Amino acid sequence: MNSTGRELSQADLIRNFILMGLEPVLQTKLYEQFWRPMEVAFGQEAYSTHFDAFMRHYLTVKTGDIPRLGEVYEAFKLHARAIGAAGAGVEPLVKEIRDYARYFCAMALGVEPDPNLKLAFHDLRELKVDVAYPFLLELYSDYVSGVLNKADLSEAIRLIEAYVFRRAICAIPTNSMNKTFATFTKVLKKDRYIESIKAHFMTMPSYRRFPKDEEFERDIRTRDLYNFRSRSYWLRRFENFGRKERVSVDEYTIEHIMPQNDELSSAWQTALGSEWQRVHEAWLHTLGNLTLTGYNSEYSDKPFASKRDMQGGFKERVLSQICS
Repeated sequence: MNSTGRELSQADLIRNFILMGLEPVLQTKLYEQFWRPMEVAFGQEAYSTHFDAFMRHYLTVKTGDIPRLGEVYEAFKLHARAIGAAGAGVEPLVKEIRDYARYFCAMALGVEPDPNLKLAFHDLRELKVDVAYPFLLELYSDYVSGVLNKADLSEAIRLIEAYVFRRAICAIPTNSMNKTFATFTKVLKKDRYIESIKAHFMTMPSYRRFPKDEEFERDIRTRDLYNFRSRSYWLRRFENFGRKERVSVDEYTIEHIMPQNDELSSAWQTALGSEWQRVHEAWLHTLGNLTLTGYNSEYSDKPFASKRDMQGGFKERVLSQICS
């Protein structure tokens, strides 16, 4: 605890560990030139909620091991001592932490200045791919140093996005992904950056696999996408594919073309056939039965032909049709 009785955070402990025992002039220099700008970059709220996670990702990049979130301070002490960060040697370490913190803020806190990269990072955040940050930090560091150009960084981000989304659609367990991304940098051939990323993705076995087109196309037709964890992600990505004028999907609601009501009207039962209950249960929340609309209340549980032909119906919709 500090003098006020407040329990010190891991960020506080790491800062104190770095600065303790240094000459006052060096302490002031390191804090004002490196640590304080990092606090400002995070912002007060994000510094308290995101710094431990950032430091965990940073340590994963630097050590190849993934520390437990509650043991970041202890892991950092081991790392600092291992590289001999004492006296004059502490400045390069603090500068590096400050640099990586900037990279993390650009990706995780939405402050990336390039619009295309900013959108790509936003898509990853919606997919909740925190385990990819160690790999992304390495990529961003190489981007800043000129080893990786902007186009290739963007392509690499989209490959990570595709990997995570395809695996989610194909219901592949996620418990291997933290190690997948923590060790990804070991296989990089930086003279052939994108080629080596693609090659590694394509050669990962079984539970770590990158689902191929056939598997993905099969499963996306039958997956429950209405209750999908990152529903806003796929809605926005589908709706804005190929568009120059982007649609804000938050302004619309999801319409089940075949109604959610378990007691379907006789018209719907007739349309679906003698096995209407099985058909309704199997396909209710799938891609082919979902669309975005501003006319949800008007559609209600009306028969398909009525929804299609009414004013504002499916024939007249401005939004691209999600359903097939």
